[in-house]
Amino acid sequence: MKSLPAKAFTWAACLAVLSAFAGSVFALTSGFVHWTFEDHRIALAEGRALKAPALVIEDADGKMRQPWPGAGKNRVYLVDFIYTRCMSVCQVLGSEYQRMQEVLRSQVHAGVTLMSVSFDGRDTHDDLRGYAERYRASPEHWIVGTPPTGAGRLLKELGVVVVPDGMGGFVHNGDIHLIDGEGVLLGIFPYDEWEQALAAAVRYAGRGS
Repeated sequence: MKSLPAKAFTWAACLAVLSAFAGSVFALTSGFVHWTFEDHRIALAEGRALKAPALVIEDADGKMRQPWPGAGKNRVYLVDFIYTRCMSVCQVLGSEYQRMQEVLRSQVHAGVTLMSVSFDGRDTHDDLRGYAERYRASPEHWIVGTPPTGAGRLLKELGVVVVPDGMGGFVHNGDIHLIDGEGVLLGIFPYDEWEQALAAAVRYAGRGS
């Protein structure tokens, strides 16, 4: 029996590697559909596959609040992740949340609460209060605070990426997360789609998910 030429072995090995690579990519991209991590996260949210852990948040006034679980599916939260020293996306988010608060006030949308969660352990009550005052956050519509034990688990469970930038700040996800009163992630919206995020929140608050 003749042995296969060396080139044949090389081609066979290459094909095996390519097949394994293709299989991995197929799995990671949900059948070549979701090519980025963010696409994959959005798809998981659409399938109700992501759930936030039980949360207690200490607001800018030092008051403890528990948004979920137990608030029910007709209570929804529009959640962003910030740190008060941020000079880029957090400022944009603050301005957009201020606009959403104005809409909630003028149209009286019961069941929708805005929430800005700091993931920076350096943020004090004064820092959080300063952020809230800068954007005129009213506690009845907009919670600004941080989990007493840190936001690490919440970020991990929702797939939110936060990376130190080497200059004392962070590169982080600027999306708006729509979460119901049981902690289920219902949708993810880019920060410049705040109007769509608010419209979706109003729909869910009106009928539950």
